[in-house]
Amino acid sequence: MAGKTKKYGEPERGEKWFAGVEANLERSTGKTLAEWVKIAKTCPEEKPVPRLRWFKQEHGLSVARAAVVIGKAFGEDAFGRNDPETLVKDLFSSKTFAPQRAIYDAVEKYVQKLNGAILSPRKGYVALYRLKQFGAIKPSKDGLLVGLAMKKYPKSSKFVDVTNLGGGDRTKKAVLLESAKAFDGEAKELIKAAWTES
Repeated sequence: MAGKTKKYGEPERGEKWFAGVEANLERSTGKTLAEWVKIAKTCPEEKPVPRLRWFKQEHGLSVARAAVVIGKAFGEDAFGRNDPETLVKDLFSSKTFAPQRAIYDAVEKYVQKLNGAILSPRKGYVALYRLKQFGAIKPSKDGLLVGLAMKKYPKSSKFVDVTNLGGGDRTKKAVLLESAKAFDGEAKELIKAAWTES
């Protein structure tokens, strides 16, 4: 898509929150960010979750503060949040999931038209945000899953039950898209309903 910018990013609220954690780090812990980064470099762990656990156990640092420090010490890729385009490409890199890329592109194009919607690629899925996360897109062996976080799910044959899709327990159902043809008016209305609630 030459000349067109995709709306990949993080919700502004989340970015502001992490900026606040960083700004208050010294006041809250007694150490500057530079001092914490130096400590992070001594961490014997190499993966994100063990590093977070190490900071909690060895230094009493909360997950949010440790995440800020780890991000500064080891770069944005420390949590697998590297280039958004690469993350999306990697989701569909296997032979099994490659055919679902065209369906994903259609869903992405639709979501981008929803006012304030943000697509935020992760290592295993693409999170969908407005004021809060309202969904997640993930390839599966059965087809592309568009998980939706809703208070009450309308009746639809397009829904399948899911657990932990998109990093949280608010998403209980997903629209299953087995082909581009399945991404019809009903599927779009279901996504829009979740977006409206967020």
